[in-house]
Amino acid sequence: MIHSQMEDSQYEIRHQVLNPNQRQQLEDRRRIKEQLHQLEQDNESPTHMYRRKLKIATDVNLLDQHDSFYHTTKSLLVLFQIMGVMPIMRSPKGVDMPRTTFTWCSKAFVWAYFIYACETVVVLVVARERINKFISTSDKRFDEVIYNIIFMSIMVPHFLLPVASWRNGLEVAKFKNMWTDFQYKYLIVTGKPIVFPKLYPITWILCIASWSLSLVIILSQYYLQPDFQFSHTFAYYHIIAMLNGFCSLWFVNCTAFGTASKAFAKELTDVLATERPAAKLTEYRHLWVDLSHMMQQLGKAYSNMYGIYCLVIFFTTIIATYGSL
Repeated sequence: MIHSQMEDSQYEIRHQVLNPNQRQQLEDRRRIKEQLHQLEQDNESPTHMYRRKLKIATDVNLLDQHDSFYHTTKSLLVLFQIMGVMPIMRSPKGVDMPRTTFTWCSKAFVWAYFIYACETVVVLVVARERINKFISTSDKRFDEVIYNIIFMSIMVPHFLLPVASWRNGLEVAKFKNMWTDFQYKYLIVTGKPIVFPKLYPITWILCIASWSLSLVIILSQYYLQPDFQFSHTFAYYHIIAMLNGFCSLWFVNCTAFGTASKAFAKELTDVLATERPAAKLTEYRHLWVDLSHMMQQLGKAYSNMYGIYCLVIFFTTIIATYGSL
């Protein structure tokens, strides 16, 4: 009794000494402390709703079955494997390991080494002939000099491919696996799979257009430039197709993110219309965080590739503009 009276008297003294703002802070701290103590004593407290489960038990067969993003964009992935641009591999069905993997000794990488070595020989031979001709010929027109510089600069991305693309293979595989996990979590939370209805034909069209546009551009230069030899065209087909593929891949990824975001927004609107959405909102928040992390991973995985693309476009545009003045 005496102890409680002393505490009350000290409490009154503090209130007399403290200014109103300090008094309010003291009250807030005391109230928060009481609430935390009450939550600790309450076994039925919903605090577990705000903590995410460490891991969701998954079946690799279910992951493969509901990985719509992989199935709809598989054509572009295979094209990049054939070209040796990004030698990532899909894990066999039923094998309990990440669905997309990247190793420096895989079959896809051995093929990438081989095709890159063959392309490098062709590019070096053509580059040597172009440089020798450029140096030896003195009476050259101004437009011929500009075209020579442009086509020499187009060869640069080929030599930067191992640094800009292969070195980020682990990040690309991580990005693909994040998509796989996200689609499965989305199915568990919403009860509906993410569907990309237009992405499959778009990806096929972009794959064909990447090489078709490359052939058209290089062959048109062969017919329009008298000094452009037909044998030199083989050094540029895969480079232009690779740059077109980078642009196509960016469009595919942005389209997929747009489709997933719209589906997420629709499901979230339906949940908010229910009577008690609190429990579901927590799961939707986790999905939104996953989607945000995937967008960040997109930049980490492909930043060097698109850095090359932007540099080539920027340099060739400046040189072409200078030549047209």
